[in-house]
Amino acid sequence: MRLLILYTELAGYVLVNIEVLIRQHTNAEVLLVHYPVNPEAPFQLQSIERVSSIIYQANNEHSIQDKIKAFDPELIFCSGWTNQFYLSIVKTFKHSKRIIGFDNYWRGTLKQYALTLTAKWHLLRWFDYAWVPGQPQLDYALKMGFKPENCFTGLYPGDVALFSAIANERFAQLPKPFSKVMISVARYIKEKDLSTLWQAFISANAQTGNQWTLKCYGLGPLYNERIQHPCIQHLGFVQPHQMRNAISDAGVYVLPSKFEPWGVAVHEMAMSGLPLLLSDQVGARTMFLSPQNGFEFEAQNTKALESVLVHIMQMDDATLWSMSKASHEIGMTLKNEDWCNTLIKIAKS
Repeated sequence: MRLLILYTELAGYVLVNIEVLIRQHTNAEVLLVHYPVNPEAPFQLQSIERVSSIIYQANNEHSIQDKIKAFDPELIFCSGWTNQFYLSIVKTFKHSKRIIGFDNYWRGTLKQYALTLTAKWHLLRWFDYAWVPGQPQLDYALKMGFKPENCFTGLYPGDVALFSAIANERFAQLPKPFSKVMISVARYIKEKDLSTLWQAFISANAQTGNQWTLKCYGLGPLYNERIQHPCIQHLGFVQPHQMRNAISDAGVYVLPSKFEPWGVAVHEMAMSGLPLLLSDQVGARTMFLSPQNGFEFEAQNTKALESVLVHIMQMDDATLWSMSKASHEIGMTLKNEDWCNTLIKIAKS
């Protein structure tokens, strides 16, 4: 199976899925074209056997095109529909099975309505399958006109081996007091709305005796505007393999985004066994959040988040550990092997 992946912003979990595919299917070869690594999320990308990688630049499109022709892909996965060069490749290789992946979800905007009305003249002509993270994106794919049998979910599994091991280590140490540490893994950009989290946390922590610490991991253009408070730590970006120490002493994960189409970190934290506090704009909540493992709150509503924080800060350890175990169980419903199986299913269709 010769798989061409046309990706935009690459992250570590993408390579994990590819690595599992290569390990499980010895006949698989991958040509991976991707954008340069984002300086706000400087993942260290490792080389993988039978995977060739090319960094996309506008000035090397001809060279990339020649390499793709020589590779002659049987399957093409294209991340989104904004890169015109990627789309030109998709349109050229009509003999390949062509898959579009995206994490935009249906919000009923004029732009989305326009796309659903015109999709049959472009996207449905160029792509045979739609592959998306979860139900919100699946709804959008169906509105575009993709047939249900040609739509698949589960596009963004986190690193199951890494994060499930963290949960096993946490549970092996029981019984022990539940950690009074909250963590947030998010870029310092306006869409993540970290300022709302900081204000709500300071107020909730004061109401409950200032016993909790909030650790924030990430970088971004708003990093220099971070709040300074004795109960809040700003720890910058860490590589996925370095998250073990960060998560092992944490208690609860919180993501206050006002716009978050999915959020792979939610899956990672669930697998790690952390209760989840997610805004109602986090797409991944539809798959990984339940009343058994966390709470949802209204985005950009400081008082709503403060109320949720106070509630969880006042819970007893037994309840919090029960939520922790429920999170892990829910997180383990999506695995890297599921990602591989979807590709194999499409290849054999």
